Amino acid sequence: MVFGILKDKKVGEYRVIMTPLEVAAIKDDGHTVLVQKDAGALAGFTNEQYEKEGAEIVETTEEMYERCDFIAKVKEIEENEYKLLKENQIIYTCIHPAAHKEQVQAILDSKCIAFTAEDSHRFGSVNCEAAGKQGVLMGLQAMLTINGGKGKFVSGLAGALV
Repeated sequence: MVFGILKDKKVGEYRVIMTPLEVAAIKDDGHTVLVQKDAGALAGFTNEQYEKEGAEIVETTEEMYERCDFIAKVKEIEENEYKLLKENQIIYTCIHPAAHKEQVQAILDSKCIAFTAEDSHRFGSVNCEAAGKQGVLMGLQAMLTINGGKGKFVSGLAGALV
């Protein structure tokens, strides 16, 4: 199978769906991995790191969709990608179907096989556990008296104010 790692182009998105180490694991299973040029740059991974682990660097989104059996990225499929979807091609990304009806229709029309990342993780999304833990820390910080809070400690320790 040919796996493709797309570069996310959504403003403010710095993540990449797969690290070079994960590419090596897929290669070790006998698959081909294509990585779109600079897909991991904003997350701190160079094209050379992906190549060292056996990936081929590909210039364009169009070539990625043309050559790959499996396409993965962090955020939603963008409107310019709708026409690139192919029948039986496997897509793995966040879809958020209620918010992106046109994307859902493009997926249905293309007859690709789409898995929504936010529904394939035990926390509802690969980001939910991290976001939840970060939310607790932010909430605790807001409760500090120096930040206008009441200064209560809510960790569940014996004798702590709730």
